[in-house]
Amino acid sequence: MKGRTFDMKCQKCGIDIPDGKVYCVKCGTAVQMVPDYNPEEDFIVGKEESESGKSDSPVLRSGRLLKYGLACICLIFLGRLAFEAAYGYAKPEETVAEPEEEEEILPPPGKPQFSIQPGRYDYTPLLSISHEGNEEGSIYYTTNGSTPDTQSNLYEGPFEIGEGRMVLRAVFIRSDGTQSEEADGTYEVVFDYPDEPVFDIPGGSYPDSFYVTLTTEPGCKIYYTTNGEEPNVSSSVYSGRIYIPSGLTVLQAVAVDEDGGMSGIMEAIYTVSEKYASENQELDNMEEKTDEIP
Repeated sequence: MKGRTFDMKCQKCGIDIPDGKVYCVKCGTAVQMVPDYNPEEDFIVGKEESESGKSDSPVLRSGRLLKYGLACICLIFLGRLAFEAAYGYAKPEETVAEPEEEEEILPPPGKPQFSIQPGRYDYTPLLSISHEGNEEGSIYYTTNGSTPDTQSNLYEGPFEIGEGRMVLRAVFIRSDGTQSEEADGTYEVVFDYPDEPVFDIPGGSYPDSFYVTLTTEPGCKIYYTTNGEEPNVSSSVYSGRIYIPSGLTVLQAVAVDEDGGMSGIMEAIYTVSEKYASENQELDNMEEKTDEIP
């Protein structure tokens, strides 16, 4: 194999530097060793080595493989950079999901409260329904024992419990639709009515006119009519004996207590003969005139 020669040349002025000199004898500039490389000579040397049966040593082959491998890696890396620059490709940034806030779970609302306890009453009680707490919502109720919901009666204020039996059921429904526990109770209102008035003369036919006396329980008033109409608190108030004249008289009376409780209607039909009635009437008139004489 032919050896390689190296020419020492000045980088500044370009003249040859004699062997053994490390500076230019013309300009004094320090020089570098520049190999006089000829690619054709390398090819010829390689060919001669092949023809002579000589091969590269394992060290040389490993060095070449390493050099080519590094060159390939560099090409791949540069190609990827060029691709990303050309197409704007970039690795997406990893986003960290923020933890979702847990929705606050509210406890169920409390059940409604009744102002009076369920039970039996002898008067008309006034009942209120309330709900403890400051939650927004409405109270719905029923009075016939059915299950209350948003289609039931909307509670707007106190109401009276009338005579009879009532099964009250109520529920509070919050603005978010959550329903409370149900409240219920049974109420019965039974009035203690007075007894019917008593007539001292029963109904029937009589030959002459007469007077009828009515009695009732203490603390009650008697209201009556004599024309067949049903009596009420707007009728005549009994204050003394009632005169039954000739002809037909339908006497009806009721007793009313201090609380407004009204008894049943007591009725008696009287028929008085006109002949005897007129005579009796004349006698009554004479007695009244006699009483008026001093």
